[in-house]
Amino acid sequence: PRSTLFPYTTLFRSPAAIQADIEKLVSFGTRSTLSAQDPDSIAAGHGIGAAREWLKSRFEADSQQCSGCLEVKTDEFVQETGPRVPQPTPLTNVYAVLKGTDAQRVVLVTGHYDSRRTDVLDATGDAPGANDDASGTAVSLESAHALAMAASRLKLRATVVFLAVPGEEQGLLGAKHFAQMAKQAGWKIEALLNNDI
Repeated sequence: PRSTLFPYTTLFRSPAAIQADIEKLVSFGTRSTLSAQDPDSIAAGHGIGAAREWLKSRFEADSQQCSGCLEVKTDEFVQETGPRVPQPTPLTNVYAVLKGTDAQRVVLVTGHYDSRRTDVLDATGDAPGANDDASGTAVSLESAHALAMAASRLKLRATVVFLAVPGEEQGLLGAKHFAQMAKQAGWKIEALLNNDI
């Protein structure tokens, strides 16, 4: 029976809750990689810095619900200037780790949380990005939530990393940095579910 094969389907939240995550990401006005990250903009809920802080808080809330089963981290770096980066720009990958019995075996579930206007260098105009890629980021958040709620009953062999990256529209910058970090750490990445949807 379905309940035997899929005992964890009730751990997923309602479609309305997932839609609320997408709408929250849209509410930051723009999530351009080049948009505001200063404290005032974060406090006002505008720009990629505010989105980053909200994502971190969402992962942390799920971790609290599962007694710390998710290790919430950031991977911060400064991206040097390039064709789509007119000045050195701080970027932050936000991720949560659900450890399996073999910490070196890794599965990634990821989406990019940045957005863009037609002019990729426009850092101030509205760029809601609901489908590119708030929806994919919401998949990463929802996957983290569901597996965190089942963590005490699951015995995962591989470690699962739920990742939200910036800089995709500027040239896969956050993902590239994260991949370099994972390689240096010796992770054995066995699968990647990239939700650019």
